[in-house]
Amino acid sequence: MSEDWPVLVPVKVLEGQTVSEGVVDLLSTLPVVVLGYHVLPEQTAPGQARLQFEEQAQAKLDDLAAAFRDAGGAAESRLVFTHDAEQTLDRIADETGCRAILIPNPTPPVQRLLVPVRGEVNVPRLAAFVAAMRGRRDIDLTLFHVAETEDASDDGETLVDDASAALRERGVPPTAISRDIVVSETPVRAIATAAAEDHDAVVMGESEPSIRTFLFGDPSEQVATQSVGPVIVVRRPRDESEESETGENAVE
Repeated sequence: MSEDWPVLVPVKVLEGQTVSEGVVDLLSTLPVVVLGYHVLPEQTAPGQARLQFEEQAQAKLDDLAAAFRDAGGAAESRLVFTHDAEQTLDRIADETGCRAILIPNPTPPVQRLLVPVRGEVNVPRLAAFVAAMRGRRDIDLTLFHVAETEDASDDGETLVDDASAALRERGVPPTAISRDIVVSETPVRAIATAAAEDHDAVVMGESEPSIRTFLFGDPSEQVATQSVGPVIVVRRPRDESEESETGENAVE
C-alpha cells in the first residue's frame, strides 16, 4: 500500500464478529487490511479447515471489505486459519505494512477521541496518525496524560504540549484539541475511565515489547472492555531489517 497509515482490522470471521458502522466511518480516511482469522484446535490442520470453511468465511470478509470501500476508503482482505492468533496478527501487520491495529469494539459515529500520551510512546508518530485519521472532519481530540505523582505532572505537560504542537502542524485546529492531565497510580484504569465517561474511541501508542502487549495483555483488555468503544493501537516503527516471525502453522 502506498498510503502512509494503513490499519489492520482483525475480525474473528467465523464467530460472528463484525465491524460497526461507526468504526468503518472513523477509518474511512485510511487504507485498511481486513484480516479474517479463525483460531483452530491443535488437532485441526489449517488446510483442512480452509477446505471446510473458506467459502463461508470469505463471503463475510468480502462484505466487510466492501463496507469500508462504500464509506470511501481503500480496503483489501486476508483470510487466515491458524493455531496462534498473536503471531498471525503480528506477521500480517508486518507483511502488509500496517502501522496501526484495531481492537474492534462497536461505536456510534465518533465525535470525541481520547489520545493517551505517555513517555514511552513515540509522540510525533502518534500525532501524525491521529491527524491523518481525523482529516478535516469535526472530531474533537483529548490529549490525556496520567502522572504517577504530582511531581511528575510537569513531564506530562511537556508531552501534551509536544503532541498538541504536532497535531496543529498537521492541520488540526487548536479548537479541536483539549488536554487533561491527571495523577493516578493506576494509569490503565484512569485511561479506561476517561474513555468510558466522555469519548467514543481511544487511540494509543504501542509500548514495548510488541503489539501483543496491547492486543492480548492487560492494558488493552482493560481499556477496550471498560471504555466499551474501539481502541486503535499505533505500532512502534519497525526496523527495515527486522524479520517477521514465520514459524507459525497457518494457512492463507
